Amino acid sequence: MYSHAEIAPGIHQFRFFEAARGIGFNQYLVAADEPALVSTGSLGGFEALWHALGEVLDPARLRYLVVPHFEADEAGALAAFVTRCAAARPVAAAVAARQITGFGLSPDPLVVKDGDRLDLGSHGLRFVLVPWEMHLWEGLVAFEERHGVLFSSDLFGQRLDPTGTPPADLLAAATPMTVGSVPSHELRREVYARLAPLGIRQVAPGHGFVFAPPDGMDELFARVEAAPMTS
Repeated sequence: MYSHAEIAPGIHQFRFFEAARGIGFNQYLVAADEPALVSTGSLGGFEALWHALGEVLDPARLRYLVVPHFEADEAGALAAFVTRCAAARPVAAAVAARQITGFGLSPDPLVVKDGDRLDLGSHGLRFVLVPWEMHLWEGLVAFEERHGVLFSSDLFGQRLDPTGTPPADLLAAATPMTVGSVPSHELRREVYARLAPLGIRQVAPGHGFVFAPPDGMDELFARVEAAPMTS
């Protein structure tokens, strides 16, 4: 079900394509001294993901479970991971953290604010808030600072098969999901302004292909915003 690739030193993409829905899903393992998983996937895919993670490290060692926003593909298997991983702690912005505790998924998520950093030992995460929870409340994306990888969740995601071949115009394919996830142009501009200074070398979305930003992040933002909205 899952295939995986190391996209940067110690950073692995786990991916599968759900043909019935025409969309791929990615989770990312930061195999650091304090391992972190970015997005848990849905509960239905938990056993397959657990097995795939085991090809890199013992998933019971996971220390952090990063939840970009409270949806099934981002947090559906959260309780299952918490049950099997004795030291694992969810990491979320305040709104998702309230859902995590309110639904009884975990009693003590780590709540992060814009610009907060999490030291994983050999790697480090910095968090940027993104208004894509219900009512446009704040969720987050994570940036791995040592290797320049942005775990962008739905930003710059594509409804494509991540196990296949990327199209020539990947950025046009990323426009609908980016605009749909943050439907206000002004709010997207604010997010772009927070992302631009980070030194991003790879964009690792929750759907579709990992890619390097063409000619810098400002060019990426401009091309995504200018692309026509196609499904």
